Amino acid sequence: MARLFSLKPLVFALSVGFSTAAAAQDAAPFVPDAADYVPLEAAAEAVKEAAASKPSENSDKDGAELSLGETCLFCSDEAVAAHQKALEAERSGADIQRSSEDSLPPDYTRVTADYIQGRNQSDAQGGKIATVRAEGNVIIERNDEILNSDWAVYDQASDTVTAGDQYKLYQNGSVVSGKELTYNLSERTGITENVRMATERDGRRLQSVSEKAEMKGPGLYNLINTKFNTCAPGDASWYIKAKSIEADESTGIGVAKNASLVFGGVPVLYTPWADFPINGSRKSGFLVPNVSTGSDGFEMSLPYYLNLKPNLDATVTPGIITKRGVRLGGQLRYLEPKFSGDIEGTWMPHDKLRDRNNRAQVKWRHNHRFSEHLSGGVDLNHVSDNDYYRDFYGQGDIASNVNLNRQVWLNYGRSLGGGHFSSSLMAQKYQTLANENGYKDEPYAILPRLSASWSKHIGNAQVNAFGQFTRFDHNDRQSSNRLVLSPSVKWDFHNQWGYVRPKAALHLARYNLDSFNGLPGRNVSLVLPMLSVDSGVTFEREAAIFGRDFIQTLEPRLFYNYIPAKSQNDLPNFDTSENSFTYEQLFRDNIYSGYDRVNAANSLSTALQSRILNPKTGAELFRAGIGQKFYFTSDNVLLDGRISEYERNRSDWVAFAHGNLTDNIRVHTDAHYNQNEERFESYAAGIVYNPAPGKALSARYKYGRNERQYLQNNGSYFYGPLRQIDVAAQWPLAKNLYGVARFNYELAAKRPLDMLVGAEYKSNCGCWSASVVAQRYVTSETGRKNAVFLNLQLKDLSNVGQNPFEQLRLAIPGYRKTNEIVKP
Repeated sequence: MARLFSLKPLVFALSVGFSTAAAAQDAAPFVPDAADYVPLEAAAEAVKEAAASKPSENSDKDGAELSLGETCLFCSDEAVAAHQKALEAERSGADIQRSSEDSLPPDYTRVTADYIQGRNQSDAQGGKIATVRAEGNVIIERNDEILNSDWAVYDQASDTVTAGDQYKLYQNGSVVSGKELTYNLSERTGITENVRMATERDGRRLQSVSEKAEMKGPGLYNLINTKFNTCAPGDASWYIKAKSIEADESTGIGVAKNASLVFGGVPVLYTPWADFPINGSRKSGFLVPNVSTGSDGFEMSLPYYLNLKPNLDATVTPGIITKRGVRLGGQLRYLEPKFSGDIEGTWMPHDKLRDRNNRAQVKWRHNHRFSEHLSGGVDLNHVSDNDYYRDFYGQGDIASNVNLNRQVWLNYGRSLGGGHFSSSLMAQKYQTLANENGYKDEPYAILPRLSASWSKHIGNAQVNAFGQFTRFDHNDRQSSNRLVLSPSVKWDFHNQWGYVRPKAALHLARYNLDSFNGLPGRNVSLVLPMLSVDSGVTFEREAAIFGRDFIQTLEPRLFYNYIPAKSQNDLPNFDTSENSFTYEQLFRDNIYSGYDRVNAANSLSTALQSRILNPKTGAELFRAGIGQKFYFTSDNVLLDGRISEYERNRSDWVAFAHGNLTDNIRVHTDAHYNQNEERFESYAAGIVYNPAPGKALSARYKYGRNERQYLQNNGSYFYGPLRQIDVAAQWPLAKNLYGVARFNYELAAKRPLDMLVGAEYKSNCGCWSASVVAQRYVTSETGRKNAVFLNLQLKDLSNVGQNPFEQLRLAIPGYRKTNEIVKP
């Protein structure tokens, strides 16, 4: 075995390999002197014969097309094991030959081979030029780089390195191999054939094969007849194939010509030309198309991304819905040190199904930091017509976008007087969309609202002061100014096992009502004191349940609340509604939200809660509670402001139970029981069985005796019984194949609200997955729509189609992505 050491850094400059992987690591070239090489004697002829007759492990048959592996979509367990074994060997560099010598100092190079020969020659100026040749099991090591080849030659006259008949280069988990390589160190140009590359960065793997790779200068290279994917070694279930890829590292841009996506050996997408970023930076160009189908026919859109500036980009999305027509969407995003935001818009010139022109939507989100203490923002939403969300969005979006927000605000906060001061100035108005019958209930516009609050801790007391001025404006209702002041003091006396928290507050509201429909303007006000005492204790004990150890708590709680009764039927109601009667509502001062109504109270809430805790971590596993309110006086203020009387001296019962019965079973129940009428006002119960990721069964039932349901033609809401069942599932049907389903049915109306069924599959090798999900849902009192989501996901690359993940996550409790379940 012959060895040669160079005490000066020798860069063998095989950067062509790393350039093809877009992972080149620069190193300054060093031109060696003749003294750097030491001729060593060896049995040269024998070594040459042995090297010439030795087959290469990486060689491809002459004339055969380079392959990434098997194109079969369904990998066997044996293939998966072979891929994993090859991947582990690649990551460890097990198939890379090393010299087994002592480690080198930084930037030193060691050449080891069966035979090494150095030769000096004189040039025309009388200087010396050197040529060195290494043959037989050539190993070149420098820092974390290792080169294996059958032979290698460096010619100082042409400053060229040549290696063959096969070479393999290893660096930081990246492996590049091929046939003979010729590379000019000075010009950084060269050529190599039958190139194979595999690299892994941040858990993402890339592999490719190319018929030829050409280096055209620093950071410039060209790949001829290349294929690449992000799969495991030997897995070519899908890949990108291109006639050529030209890349320029200085611009960070690559250009692929005659490129196609090959899936299962069959080309499915083709483009004659495409450019893309090669260094992780953003690059203008087409994105993956979105494809779906449903009640409106086939829908497709093709986004084009525009990288305008490092802090400014845009997306233009032309598309078509076959039953409606063409449409154009766009988004502009901006980011500055003190502000950021995005503007979105969609326009359909003509909707054939509705026979309407210029259907459109606009959204604007803006956040601005003016200074350390002052910030602001804009939230603007607009659609062209009342049916827009029903026609172009899903069930959840339809329900949550009846009142489209249009709001601007300023927020200010800082320390003041030893406490914290915050304030806001806001203007808000809504675009209210009418239901399918043309009726709508438009909220008041706020033009404007100024709020301020200050809080400070003084000993055991927390002092709070709150004030708010609001201008309420409405075209069809009485407008007004409202001023609210609410100072309060709350004390906190507690120890490890209990607490007592008294609170005293004052509610002051003053209204300046405008004249309306012949009624004169007037001023009215409301002043009420509010007193409360919240107290509770916590008992703990060790408990054994089903043979397992836990900590169980018992937590009784008392909440006394006093507010004198005062008629408020002469006061307007701008933003107040009655909160649902729940367990948490037992411990609130006011049963109403907003500031226009304050209930009368002389009551004591009694409640008992118990929790089950993990004794090692303290994590809560289960919680249940029950409570009731007792009235010392019968006065009650209704939502319309009139004073009535409670029919009995106690409230309804409320109870809940949420948590895990076992490691696999989770339950939740909530109940509101009317003791006087001996009936349930509302209850909900659900159970989720989730024994493993990808296995989830759930059943839910919800009942409400008198729930608000829809807006009637007289402007009032219809109230009636609500009874819904909701069952959902995600379950394996076969190996790597999962079924998903949901059925949500309204028993009172006798019709389904939402039906969903589908299947998801992930390749056993883990390099691709596909899903198809069909959904049918109601959009209004009489309307319904269908949707079909088709999606193909290529590992670490992109999605083709419409991803149904959000629909499945909301529909199926315990749902997990198939990609996260199936591990190769």
